[in-house]
Amino acid sequence: MKSSSSNLAFATSALLLSLFTSCSTSTLAQNVSVKPPSPLTCGNPNDSVFYYVMTSPGTDNFYTSFSAEVTSAVNDDGYVFGGVAARVFLTPELSTVPFYRAVKLAGADHLYTTSAAERNIAVEGGYIDEGISAYIYPSQICGSVPFYRIYNSAATEHFYTINEKERDSLLGSSGWADEGIAGYVLDIGPCAE
Repeated sequence: MKSSSSNLAFATSALLLSLFTSCSTSTLAQNVSVKPPSPLTCGNPNDSVFYYVMTSPGTDNFYTSFSAEVTSAVNDDGYVFGGVAARVFLTPELSTVPFYRAVKLAGADHLYTTSAAERNIAVEGGYIDEGISAYIYPSQICGSVPFYRIYNSAATEHFYTINEKERDSLLGSSGWADEGIAGYVLDIGPCAE
């Protein structure tokens, strides 16, 4: 008989596989004006991968494209799988820049930024540099959509989303502040709704 952690790992893997196979990646977010893709300036969208979000309610939002990190966060660290946040690149593609990840263990916050300077300031303030999480566009090109960043200083918690309604809903809640656009990612199609 399998242990409950084996069953949970299998269920997590099955969920990830079903998301990967059931979500079309061709639909763009509504009401977003974007420049048409150009093979001379755009990364190959077929090289993009899902960027998953896991949530530790009230304390942290953790984003990754690596199934081993998803499984570890859910099975070992008590995170709840939140679904697909966006599509990103794992390696440099045309016109993309690094999307750095840093974690602050005291307060359990993950920070993601395209700015090496901002990452360095965060590290000076107690965050640990976790390297490059993904590669994304620095401007809205190639069919990309904004990856909004908001912050709750009382909870020391960053949150990222491509969904403007979700961002606006949190900004209407107590304690959340708009930190603008972290960068530009590819939409996840019908999984965004």
